[in-house]
Amino acid sequence: MVYKQREEIEQAFDVMKDELENDKSYLSDDYALRGYFFISFVSLYLYYAALNTLRRNGLVGNISVNELLFELSRVFMVKYSDGSTGLSEVPKKVERLVQRLGIHILPKT
Repeated sequence: MVYKQREEIEQAFDVMKDELENDKSYLSDDYALRGYFFISFVSLYLYYAALNTLRRNGLVGNISVNELLFELSRVFMVKYSDGSTGLSEVPKKVERLVQRLGIHILPKT
């Protein structure tokens, strides 16, 4: 049991180092370092939340967390000159991915 927990912790550190690129902070101020660790923790939490969503929907072998985030980053908020806002054009691949994952982040059309 302890060995399995240790393996999971080591995997989390590997994700922080390799996927999130959080291996060196280059900070000397205590407050900045605490902020860095807080952001690292939140990043790791969100990474595993996305990974678990992919696992629940059977997509782990098809798409990585980084690919998921890249695809979702293709949709962004646009602010028009009249002050109104809207989403940029949503690619079909993103629509299919969001529908398959069962997440509701796009407006209904």
